[in-house]
Amino acid sequence: MTDLAPIQEKLTAIATAHTDYAKASFEANKAYLEKLATVKAPDQALQLTTEHMKSAYETFVAESQKIGEMYKSFFTTAFKPMSAASTPSLKVV
Repeated sequence: MTDLAPIQEKLTAIATAHTDYAKASFEANKAYLEKLATVKAPDQALQLTTEHMKSAYETFVAESQKIGEMYKSFFTTAFKPMSAASTPSLKVV
């Protein structure tokens, strides 16, 4: 019988990573909008927007790579190729 605990752990970690990224993204966007509401000059708004978009992009790329590696690890664990030792040997008659 196959032990599914490692698979479940990896799926839980992936779901947690997605949730953490969504929460962090929401909070960053909320903070950006709060700062944007207090800006008085268009050049300040443009600077703030540029900084926010750069940060959001860098965070997205980093989190995507991290979560992608988690999926890669999950699939290599969940769908291991059958090893020669675990397959019964066939006899030619």
